[in-house]
Amino acid sequence: MSGAVLPNQPAPPDYAQLMGHPRPLWMLFMSEFWERFAFYGIRWALVLYIVAQFHGGDPSGQQPAGLIYGSYLALVYAGAIFGGLVADKYLGYQRSILVGAVIMALGLFMISVPNENIFKLGLATIVVGNGLFKPIISTLVGKIYAVGDERRDSGFTIFYMGINLGAMISPILTQVLAERVFGTADVPAYKVVFIAAGIGMLISLFWFWMGRGQLKGVGEAPEGANGIGRIVTVFVGAAVVVPIVYFLLAMGAEKLQMVLTAMFILLAIMLVVEGVKTGAVARDKVIAMLIIFAFNILFWMFFEQAGSSFTFLADQIVDRDLGGFVFPTAWFQSVNSVAIITRAPLIAWIWV
Repeated sequence: MSGAVLPNQPAPPDYAQLMGHPRPLWMLFMSEFWERFAFYGIRWALVLYIVAQFHGGDPSGQQPAGLIYGSYLALVYAGAIFGGLVADKYLGYQRSILVGAVIMALGLFMISVPNENIFKLGLATIVVGNGLFKPIISTLVGKIYAVGDERRDSGFTIFYMGINLGAMISPILTQVLAERVFGTADVPAYKVVFIAAGIGMLISLFWFWMGRGQLKGVGEAPEGANGIGRIVTVFVGAAVVVPIVYFLLAMGAEKLQMVLTAMFILLAIMLVVEGVKTGAVARDKVIAMLIIFAFNILFWMFFEQAGSSFTFLADQIVDRDLGGFVFPTAWFQSVNSVAIITRAPLIAWIWV
């Protein structure tokens, strides 16, 4: 499925090379840069906005804000599974990315509306759009390299730099817009953050639309599925799924946890059954993958605290006064990306 590169993957076209890598890598790099700009641009503001807008700034709003944020991210990760299925089996990678970008941009503009129901509906829309975009564009990176190409790991590292460049710049820029240009540190213009993220998503959409010809057919729709009918069907399906995701967000984090846990167990059983049917090697690979899943879930549980509890910690407890300069809360979101970017060239060189 998405993200996997199978041994029988067709050989990629003869791409022009740019800086030692297939030229489409750099188009995908910038498309992902702007998508991650949008996704991480709102990360620092979400919980602070929820407390300020829907709880009057009362600290008691921090818990429900954290639960909404956690539910939203859980659904973002779950949505990648279904988005991958749609791209693999029905729509094709390129069209999935374009449709996902449109839906995600719509959701980002929706959350700028100061209404709690529309805000949650906007988050649900982002979840659906992200599922059709994020895991699919990473898959395309793997498909522009031949199986066994020693540059492939280096290419993914470069692509990952695009992710982190977007994630590094967006909190800095959106904080300046919200707290210095259109608002103040005491009364930030949070809706400007969400609008800026929506514009970033539109740039990603435009960039991929204009550059997709470089892929030379890689990631196009399955044979016989090139018509507009499937695109319309996916948009209609998204319109049906968004209210379902909204309902899952509104039902509360505890109930959502039970639903997602049941879904994960069902998925694990399906994978194990399929692995056992295929043979011992496939079975062992599935078991190894599930073990990795468990550790991966734990890692992201801790990592994503950066957008909720760590944001409140930085905003209200950490002494951010650096000799007269108050380090903005939003800028803490960029620290992780700075660490990755400064080391990525070294790691890329090691892979080669």
